[in-house]
Amino acid sequence: MVSVDISDPDIVRRPTEYLLGDDVGQLSPMMVYRITADGFELNDVQKMLSISHLYSTRGILRHIVGTSIKRSQGRHAGNSSVRLDSHQSAIAFQYAKILELAINTFGTQTLAEEWLGRPCKYLDCEIPLGVLDNSVGFQAVEQYLDRIKCGIYQ
Repeated sequence: MVSVDISDPDIVRRPTEYLLGDDVGQLSPMMVYRITADGFELNDVQKMLSISHLYSTRGILRHIVGTSIKRSQGRHAGNSSVRLDSHQSAIAFQYAKILELAINTFGTQTLAEEWLGRPCKYLDCEIPLGVLDNSVGFQAVEQYLDRIKCGIYQ
């Protein structure tokens, strides 16, 4: 389980807690799958993205939703809440999970965001943030962060 230093002044809640609730550590992978398959509330995704300067300035919500926010909200006019579909929710979860893992790896959200926003030699000079909306890219970033935590940089 990823643990995030809550004493870091940059972060109040773990990114995945915005999507899955405060007892996220108690959820099995299949429970996370089911919640994701049901779809996250757009408001929860927006709250998760708002904790990150990098995520909020890079238009990540557009990567998750796939269309403009206004079009998505317009399709659900009259509803008090907009729910993302399972694919959009899976992408949102990938962004939350990687931010959380990067914070845990680098120690602070500031350092994590710096790393996520710069080209990475291990990822063929791709910017880690730029490959997270694809499950294979997400896995590559996740594996490399795990390697960094173990002290393996190649």
